[in-house]
Amino acid sequence: MATAARSRLPREESIYNLVPRPVARREKPPRYTSTFRGQVKQETVEKRQPAKTMGPARVPLNSSSEFLKKNTGSVRLETMAKEKVAACQADGKTGFTQTKPGVPRHDERPVMAERTDKNFIAHNAVEVIMKAPRKPMPKMVDTPGGTVQALESSRTSSGLIPNFVNKKDYGKTPAYLERRQQDQKLAQEQYDQYVEESRKRGELQSLHDAERQDVLDGLKRNWEELHRQYQGLSVVTDTLPKKARKERLEAEMKQLEHDIQTIEKHGVIYIAEHKSPAFPFA
Repeated sequence: MATAARSRLPREESIYNLVPRPVARREKPPRYTSTFRGQVKQETVEKRQPAKTMGPARVPLNSSSEFLKKNTGSVRLETMAKEKVAACQADGKTGFTQTKPGVPRHDERPVMAERTDKNFIAHNAVEVIMKAPRKPMPKMVDTPGGTVQALESSRTSSGLIPNFVNKKDYGKTPAYLERRQQDQKLAQEQYDQYVEESRKRGELQSLHDAERQDVLDGLKRNWEELHRQYQGLSVVTDTLPKKARKERLEAEMKQLEHDIQTIEKHGVIYIAEHKSPAFPFA
């Protein structure tokens, strides 16, 4: 007892310990209440229905007069299936399939594939032989023991294979193409200026569309006539005159084809009225 009383005494004797001090109580913070508490309660009450998830407490039984009779079970199942389909269609549900088709009868034969004499083994062998070889995966060996690692994979990249997407000028027009476009534009402007000055002086005249079409039709008729003569040549060219005539017809047809292609390619054709200096911008 003396030991317990001694333990309750303060360690150091002081006059201040004679006056009792009030015990400070810790105040609890206010209890948290959600702002949606009332809304949750209201929704819970509104959407609550009896036997919604677990079903009714007691399933009502049919009367004794409504027992299952012969040949009535299948009819009832079909009726229930139709009611289920109608209910799904009314609710707008998709993906509901109808009942499966019936089992084929014993006298119904399935559709068989057409028989073929194709040799699939030889076909597969030829396909494999003619197929282009697959490119090997780029790899590197970084240890004396022969450890092989892929240069490019879905997870790592060694940086040894150039990735042109990361270039600074990727997706931009090369400088030489821009210079070429500027040169072509300047040459076209100079040519148009020269043509306009020549037309003002009366040195050049443009061919009308009707005249251009007449010239084109005439060239095509001449080519058809030469082609008819060429088809009438003998198969064997055993003499010099036959060979010379064949070469002459081929040369004339080639020249006509070149002229037709030139006229069809250019929509506007200029004709020089008199002798003039050559085009400086040809």
